Formats: sequence, structure tokens, C-alpha cells
Amino acid sequence: MVMAAHVAKFARATTSSLVLLVLAFVLSIVVTSFGSPDSDALLKFKDQLANNGAINSWNPSVKPCEWERSNWVGVLCLNGSIRGLQLEHMALSGDIDLDALAPLPSFRTLSLMDNNFDGPLPDFKKLGKLKALYLSNNRFSGDIPDNAFEGMGSLKRLYLANNLLTGKIPSSLATLSKLMELKLEGNQFQGQIPNFQQKSMKTVNVANNELEGPIPEALSRLSPHSFAGNLSIQEQITYATLSCIFNLSAAFS
Repeated sequence: MVMAAHVAKFARATTSSLVLLVLAFVLSIVVTSFGSPDSDALLKFKDQLANNGAINSWNPSVKPCEWERSNWVGVLCLNGSIRGLQLEHMALSGDIDLDALAPLPSFRTLSLMDNNFDGPLPDFKKLGKLKALYLSNNRFSGDIPDNAFEGMGSLKRLYLANNLLTGKIPSSLATLSKLMELKLEGNQFQGQIPNFQQKSMKTVNVANNELEGPIPEALSRLSPHSFAGNLSIQEQITYATLSCIFNLSAAFS
């Protein structure tokens, strides 16, 4: 009787183990078949892009991130999570689906430089935790709303150089306390440079626009090349340079 009881107990345990193994196997198939939320988000983002052959290798049966290693081209990974996208020099165009990217909890960097995106700048406030946004060398055009960057308090780097952007430089950029690098050269911005006062600012380039008015005091330490190509501002730089030379000459005469 005792032996029979042990055999029955062993059989039940074995059956339970087999059931658990089968369930685990089925779940693994389900996860592989239907992907993960991160995979689904990126595939939804991809679907809105035109000429997206450069990222056709994105495979829903493989996780985008394997700890620090990326399994999908252009995906930046950190601790197994999607940290950002670096999709540069790929001739991409179409719509930038920010709603697809917004649910990604660790998403901090988006680089779409050197592509063929055009039209108005999308509403990047939807990605409020971005630290770096690189969009230079596309064909974005039109005015940028003054509040376009409100609430993006983590933003450190913004590259919008060499597009077709017009109107005023959004004043909301001057409210971003962590902003370190700002590249706006090669557009058609008009009006005055916002009164940037961030002590963290290391690089600002607004050259080759249609800006006028004074250079903010906080930016006056930057190289004149950062402001070249803006006729009104260039006159200020030339006058200041000539005054400096005149004063030095007078001091040594």
C-alpha cells in the first residue's frame, strides 16, 4: 500500500511537471507568434514610413533587444529595453508615428538625420522624456509653434540643421534647463534669437538663417561662426571685431 501511494504521488508530480512544461512551451510559442509590446510598437512605427527597405530585417519573432545587444538594425538598447532609434542615411520618408513610440518607457534618443522627411515638424512633445533629437539634413519645412518644446525638460541635444524651417526660433527652447547642444543652421529662421540663459549650453549654431537683433549675452562667448550668414547679426559681429582691433591698435600705439 505504501509503495502504491508513493507511485501514485510520483505519477501526479510527474503529470503536473509535464503540464507545466507544456504550458511554458505553448506560452513561448504565443509570445513568439504575437511579439512583444516593444516589437509591436516599432513595427507600427515602421508601417508609417515610406521607402523603409533599410529596416525590412526587423523580425517580429526576435526580440529587438538582448540586454545591451540590438537584434534589429538601428535600434539602441540598454538593459534589455529600447533606448532609442538611430535610423540615419536610409532614404526614409513618410510619417513619423510618435504615438507608436510614446509607450516605450525607456525611449530617450531619436535620430532620423540624413533622410527624406518633409512637411511640418511633428509634435515631439509626445516624447516628453527625450534626451536627444537629431533631425538634421531632411526637408522639414514651415514654422515651428512657439510652444513646440514645452515640457521636454530632459532634452539635452536638438539638431535641426539644414532643413527648410521658417518663422521664429521657438521661445520654448529657452526654457529647457538641460539643453546643451542646439544646431539650427542652414534654415530660414527669422526674427530674434530667444534669450537663452542656460548655463549648460556648450554648442549653439544658428548660422545661415535670416535672423536679426542682438546676440543674447549668454551666447556672446560663442564663436562668431555660430552666427555667420545672418546679415543683421553679421553686421554686429563685424562692428564688434573692428572695434576690438581698433582698441588693440590704440593700446599699442
